[in-house]
Amino acid sequence: MSKNPPLLSISDIFKNANYSIPIYQREYAWTITEVTQLLSDLCSQAKANQNDNYYLGTLVINKGIQRKEEVIDGQQRLTTLYILLAYLSHSKESSYTVNFEFDTLLFDSRPQSISALQAIYNKKLDDVNEPAIKAAYRIIRDNLSQYLKDFSINLEEFTDYLLNKTLLLKVTVPPDTDLNHYFEIMNVRGEQLEKHEVLKSRLMGFLIDSPEDRKLFNTVWEAASDMNRYIQLFFTRNTAEDAKNTRKKIFGDDGNSIPKNYEELIEAYICTNELTKKGKTSDKPNLNTILDSKERVYLKEAENIEGHEQLTAVINFPNFLLHVLKVQEKNKDIALDDKQLLKQFELVYEKKSDQSKFAKDFCYSLLKMKFLFDKYIIRNLDLGKETKWVLRKQEHQFVQGKSHYLKDTFEKDDNTQDKTEHNRIIMLQSMFHVSFPTRIYKHWFNATLYYLFHNYENGEIKAGDLIAYLEKLNDAFFFDRNQSINMEYEEIIYDNKGEAKNSNVSDDIWLDGTGTKNFIFNRLDYLIWYYATIEKSTYKNLIDSTRANNFQFGFRSSVEHFFPQHPRNGEKPPFDDIDRFGNLCLISQQKNSRFSNDLPKAKKANYHRPDDKPESLKMELMWDHADNWDEDNLIAHESLMIEILNTITYDR
Repeated sequence: MSKNPPLLSISDIFKNANYSIPIYQREYAWTITEVTQLLSDLCSQAKANQNDNYYLGTLVINKGIQRKEEVIDGQQRLTTLYILLAYLSHSKESSYTVNFEFDTLLFDSRPQSISALQAIYNKKLDDVNEPAIKAAYRIIRDNLSQYLKDFSINLEEFTDYLLNKTLLLKVTVPPDTDLNHYFEIMNVRGEQLEKHEVLKSRLMGFLIDSPEDRKLFNTVWEAASDMNRYIQLFFTRNTAEDAKNTRKKIFGDDGNSIPKNYEELIEAYICTNELTKKGKTSDKPNLNTILDSKERVYLKEAENIEGHEQLTAVINFPNFLLHVLKVQEKNKDIALDDKQLLKQFELVYEKKSDQSKFAKDFCYSLLKMKFLFDKYIIRNLDLGKETKWVLRKQEHQFVQGKSHYLKDTFEKDDNTQDKTEHNRIIMLQSMFHVSFPTRIYKHWFNATLYYLFHNYENGEIKAGDLIAYLEKLNDAFFFDRNQSINMEYEEIIYDNKGEAKNSNVSDDIWLDGTGTKNFIFNRLDYLIWYYATIEKSTYKNLIDSTRANNFQFGFRSSVEHFFPQHPRNGEKPPFDDIDRFGNLCLISQQKNSRFSNDLPKAKKANYHRPDDKPESLKMELMWDHADNWDEDNLIAHESLMIEILNTITYDR
């Protein structure tokens, strides 16, 4: 490796550069998850640390022939930055002009990828035939403006921070490097101690005089850290001797209740004689030993548990910790960004006169909120080619030969349930999640966790009460966040308790074209689903209930024109404004790449199958008029959609 690799700004990374992506590297593969995370991270840093540099990562290169620099590691990020800079140079709101030629970044022996980047560079999006590259450009185009609004920065500030304050470490491998060996090393390199592990050590340090409290804290932390498993499973289950049955003592006879406070929790823990964590014991070295050591830390891979349903959480553990802190402290100023994990906790506990009490309070809050998360927040069930949103709790049986099992959260003890309420909660939460898919600043999640934490009584949350809150939040996110000056999320959640303070929106939101927020389309699809399956009398014959019941929310990111901007045959649209809301729909990148520039009638004939699961209920209504998508049908559709969107939902 180069002895003193330079930290270069993004501007310098591309200046006079000549990068090549070798053929053995995988093709460009970043999706909406990675691209929006990059945008969110950059906006967050530009807002919070505008005068400080932001280290984005490492770019590893190998000097090739003809002055080319082969990208060994970091090509996905580099390609995305290239696309982002090209977009910024196209934006009417930006004065930025690219300081590099289109062939600054090329793909070895992949002419389609090369031509795609060239088309992106020259703002000829219709000529891009590489789906992933085209999708990345559209994701940036459709989402960047919203992130700028969310973080209260303008495009010029963002561009300046990206170009001059965002840094990559550019590392050049020696000319005689065995690249195969290098890749092997990269795949087995030691893991650095993560921020949440450092935080754990610090908080446990506040309990230095109490071994029992430290051991309980460690147990709760380790149990909560696996976001994909239910927290009860990490506590000892002993059917032979109740005195040692920690799981039953803490979570009750069926595993669905928790102690009322920390004092009850520590008493239950100690009286079962569980002074060390059993079951899922961590193989990591003691944190204090790690912190005092200069050696690199190697972690064993997580055990692969087969035969279990693969349930995926909507958030990761470091960000979950910040949500727990913010809800516990009712502190609107805590930033929900795991890159600031240590800093945000420091700002809180450094002001505490009794840091031992703070650690104990956080231990209890972490247990309670992970328990509520497991029971009342949706998960994604991996079914192979498709996924499904589920809401399930665990029932525990403390009898020899019987164990725990999963059931729908709102299923009654006699195994009956009202699927209507259960499904409605799933639809509401999945609507929020796909609208705001990034890990950081997940405000709907913070709001829901805040509600659950402060309204959990007698061991349960009632379905009707949770629906009422989510509906209020749905309205508040729509009406209060679409004004000429948007209300801050913290004001909605912590001051207004999720209730909307406005009952109409700014007319400007209907003029945003492809920049229209994904949440607006998802809210609309939820309301169409609601009026087709539950409240059928309000909008009779809106859409067939069977079609509506087959709909579930997916990660759609492409706001597209039903009547295309550039029709294949050159036909002019039968209305003046191609960008008006009625002509727009939210679809997946995959479907968008198929639709291309076909007219509505051709799209329907080629791609619409009535028996397929609907991807968008708004589009299902548009299909009904695809054969004659004229101005009258467009205006009628748009008026109805706006009327439905303006429905106040929480007073149902």
